[in-house]
Amino acid sequence: MATQILCTGDLHLGRYPSRVPARKREFSVEQLWQDLVTYAVQQHVDAVALTGDVVDNENATYESLGPLQKGLGRLGEAGIDTIAVAGNHDYDALPRLDQMVEASRFQLLGRGGQWEGTVVEPEDATPVQFLGWSFRNAHEPSDPLEDLPRDMIEEDIPTVGLLHAEVGVPESVYAPVSLDELREHPVAAWLLGHIHKPQVWAEESPPVLYPGSLQPLDPGEMGAHGPWLVEVGSDGKAQTSSLPRATLRYDLVEVSVEGEETKEGVDETITGAVRNRLQEVLQEQPELRRLVCRLRLTGRTPLHREIGGVAGEVVDGLELPVDEAVGTVEKTEVWTRPDLDLKRIAEGSDPPAVLARLLLDIENEQESGLARDAWDEIEKVCSRVMRSPPYEPLRKNGDEATEGENVEETVRRQGLLLLDQLLDQTEDTTKDG
Repeated sequence: MATQILCTGDLHLGRYPSRVPARKREFSVEQLWQDLVTYAVQQHVDAVALTGDVVDNENATYESLGPLQKGLGRLGEAGIDTIAVAGNHDYDALPRLDQMVEASRFQLLGRGGQWEGTVVEPEDATPVQFLGWSFRNAHEPSDPLEDLPRDMIEEDIPTVGLLHAEVGVPESVYAPVSLDELREHPVAAWLLGHIHKPQVWAEESPPVLYPGSLQPLDPGEMGAHGPWLVEVGSDGKAQTSSLPRATLRYDLVEVSVEGEETKEGVDETITGAVRNRLQEVLQEQPELRRLVCRLRLTGRTPLHREIGGVAGEVVDGLELPVDEAVGTVEKTEVWTRPDLDLKRIAEGSDPPAVLARLLLDIENEQESGLARDAWDEIEKVCSRVMRSPPYEPLRKNGDEATEGENVEETVRRQGLLLLDQLLDQTEDTTKDG
C-alpha cells in the first residue's frame, strides 16, 4: 500500500491574511493549521510534511507555540509522524519551538545546515525515508544540494527530500537550487518551501513540488491554496494531488465593459462577473468563505475617462454572497480604451491622424517605418528601466510587466488615451478659433 503524506509549506503561524475582516477566526492561519490536522486524522494519513517557514518570524515564536503544540499533539495521538525543516523566516524560531513543544512524533531535520534523515514506517504501508536540510540564517546564498551525501539516500526504501529553497534563481540568497540538480538525485519526490504559490513539476520523475502556503496571505498569492497529498508506492514512484481547502482566495477577474455607456450598465456587468467567478471557484474550492477579487476592466467604452471613478463607486463596500461565501473587490485596474474610430481619424494629416495610423499599424502588426521607429524607441526605454537600480527587485522576482504582450497592451492603451486627449485639444482649438 502507498504511503500517504500530507504536505504543506509556508504556514507562517503568527500572520493574518490581508484584505479580509480583522482577526476573523475562519481566515486565520492557526485555524487552517488545525483544519489540516483534523483532515489528516480523518483521512488516516501516514505522515505530515512541513517545508519551512512554519512560524512567521522570531517575534511570533511564543504566539505560535500553543497552536503548533496542539496540532502536533493531535497528530501524534493519531499515530501520525510530522517531519519539518526550517526556512528563512523560522531558521531560529522553529528549532527553539522544537525544544518547547511536547510532541513525541515531531522531528525537525537538518539543524545547522546539516542534512539529516529519518524513516517513517507505517504499519500497512511502504516505509519512507525523509531527508531534510534547514536554514542556519535568514540568508543562505549557497546551494544545499552540494553538501548532500549520496550515501544518505537509502537504496532499498523510497526517499522524500524536504528543502526550503528557491528553484532556478542562481543568484538567490534563499538556498538556490536547479531543477536538473534536484532530479539528479534518486528520490521519490522533492517537497519544497519558500514560494507561496503552489507549483509542481511532475512531467518527469521525481516530481518536484512547491505546495505553497496553506492559506494565501496577500493578493499576490492568487489562485487555489491548501495542502497536497503525496502518495509514495513501494516501487519508489510518487504521485501528487492538490487539496484546495483554503477558506480564502485572491483572484484576478477580467471584466469586459465593451460598449457600456451608463453607470448602471457598469454596475450590472461588474457585479455579475464577481458573482459568476465566485460560483465557479466554489465548484473547485467548496471550503471557500471569501473571494477577494482584483478587477481588470477591458474593452472600448465611451466611459473610458471616468471608468475608474464609476467602477470605484460600484465596488466600494461590495459584498456579494453566494451560499456561505462572499465575493469582494480589493482593487480595480483600468485597461479600457476610448471608443474611437481609428480608421476614420487616420484619414487626416494632423497629429491625431499620425498617431491613429501608428496605432493601427501596431494593432495589425504592420511593419511600417513609423511602427518600427516607435518600437525601437520603446525597447530602448524599457531596456533602460529594466537595467536601472530601482527595477532590480522586480527583475529578481520574475516580474513580466515589461515583456511581450504586456508591453503591446500598455502601448495600445496609453496610445489610445493620448489620442483621446489630442482629439479633445483639437476640438477645443477649433471652438476657440
